[in-house]
Amino acid sequence: MCCNFHLLLYATSLAILCSVYADSERSVVADLSPFRTNKINFIWAKAVSHIADKSAIKRIKEELEKFDKLYLSAKGQQEKYGKSDMDEIDAKLETFLERYGLESTISAYNKKMKWRNEEELKKTNSVLASEKFTDPKVEKLWRAAQNGKFSESQLKALHKELKDHERRMEEYNAKFLKFNEIAHENSLHDESMEGREEIRRQLKEHFNDIESNYEQLREKVLQTEKSPFKNEKVVDLWNLAMKNPNFTATELESIRLDLHHFDKQMEKLKYHEEELAAAQQLHKEAGKASVISEGLSEFEEKTERMKRKLRKLGNFLETKIGHTEL
Repeated sequence: MCCNFHLLLYATSLAILCSVYADSERSVVADLSPFRTNKINFIWAKAVSHIADKSAIKRIKEELEKFDKLYLSAKGQQEKYGKSDMDEIDAKLETFLERYGLESTISAYNKKMKWRNEEELKKTNSVLASEKFTDPKVEKLWRAAQNGKFSESQLKALHKELKDHERRMEEYNAKFLKFNEIAHENSLHDESMEGREEIRRQLKEHFNDIESNYEQLREKVLQTEKSPFKNEKVVDLWNLAMKNPNFTATELESIRLDLHHFDKQMEKLKYHEEELAAAQQLHKEAGKASVISEGLSEFEEKTERMKRKLRKLGNFLETKIGHTEL
């Protein structure tokens, strides 16, 4: 009887422990996605797996809650007005995460999402993802549009317009070659110059129409492409690269990636400068003996290093784009 009682007690205790463990496990799993945005949940999961300090985790969670709201607000702004402050928020978040060695999580998430979006685009629209244009100018314009702010439906419409433009260009080239052949044959028989001039005039009109249409398409892409960058200097460099006929589609994509990195770093520097100005003002008000003075010099040195690094990168990009133009 006593033995049965102990067995029953042991079984009951074991069941309670299993239940507690299961509840605890469910709690941890649920806590890995406490936010409304996927990006912040991704960063939170990395923080939980890399940081053991509970007080640090608590501080990180409190700050991430604020960033979660900022991203939701920026997403709504983008849907409503077509633009948002995502890059600026990224820069501020990266600066915050540097304190805990988690700054690389943002780029890791962006790469993951870029890969996922590219895969989805290939699945939903394999024709647009794989098909290329034979005309290098049109191909360059198409790649620029794919990297711009066009929606999927806008890309489909633009793809159709570019295909139509390329078809018209092929028709013109075929007519031009035929005209040259006929002109050569007629010159042997001394045929009327008047008929040849009329065909030449029609070909010229055809060509001017095609060029005019290409400029309209180019302007459409450029107008949309004016918004990917925030820094004025970066915008100027991108516009210069887009207008340069010497760049291939591959080279233009490489430049866009370089400028995107430069633009993000410039936003990060802007945030650092604002934070430094606030710290300097606080130091001025509190006096030299304040605690702020201890880290102020280091903050100033770090900001200066960032400035020098970005000046060097800016000069490199100017040379890269400017020399090719020449």
